[in-house]
Amino acid sequence: MLETIDDQNIGPLLASEGLTVLLMSSPWDGNGIILRSIIVGLTERFPGVHFREAAYETSPRLARLFNLTSPPGLLLIVDGELVERLTKPVSAGKIVELIQNLI
Repeated sequence: MLETIDDQNIGPLLASEGLTVLLMSSPWDGNGIILRSIIVGLTERFPGVHFREAAYETSPRLARLFNLTSPPGLLLIVDGELVERLTKPVSAGKIVELIQNLI
């Protein structure tokens, strides 16, 4: 299961050490649903990575902070700094490759 965050807990997200993978999506977004299932499947494979999710519509500050104009967005954040933003459908293999390159 992914930990859910919102605009109220941006501080801990930015203070987090190491790699955080943040999925911002909407319940109506088919690509976000697919990405969520991929991310949930990776949580056990990468136990040292922080996996989080946020609802795009209810987290406008997060969306603005990471310059995300529409869902879904997969954000890879290292030590509180955005290092990769994916806004299009992406394969599980590509996500694994990005994570492996950042840990």
